[in-house]
Amino acid sequence: MSTEKRHFICVTCPIGCEIDVETRDGEIVSMSGNKCSKGEEFVLQELKEPMRTLTSTVRIKGARWAMLPVRTDNAIPKRLFPSVLAELAQVELEVPVKMSEVILSNVAGTGADVVATRSMDRSSNGQARRRRRATDVG
Repeated sequence: MSTEKRHFICVTCPIGCEIDVETRDGEIVSMSGNKCSKGEEFVLQELKEPMRTLTSTVRIKGARWAMLPVRTDNAIPKRLFPSVLAELAQVELEVPVKMSEVILSNVAGTGADVVATRSMDRSSNGQARRRRRATDVG
């Protein structure tokens, strides 16, 4: 019989409960610190397969900024983050891109899509604003 004690901080809601769990042979023997049932569900999922929403950036040409923020539209297994980030590193978009536009479908076979978290248009407006600020100084 192997007993293991683990400590979790629940990320399901803003409370951030600190949950202590004791397992014996893979089965939960005790759990304390969760203030709601979401904490228990979180720990059960963490023990089975930790899942997270991945946020990152991809390159974009012709926009005010060189990088576009993106995220998965659903939680994906944490163990797949390196392969998803490798896929995203190969992506280079061109403007325009609209918020919520799908950038990669079914990323790493998870069923989740990677979507844009902001819209980006051509850079001309951004360049004009930067020039005005530069001349206003001094």
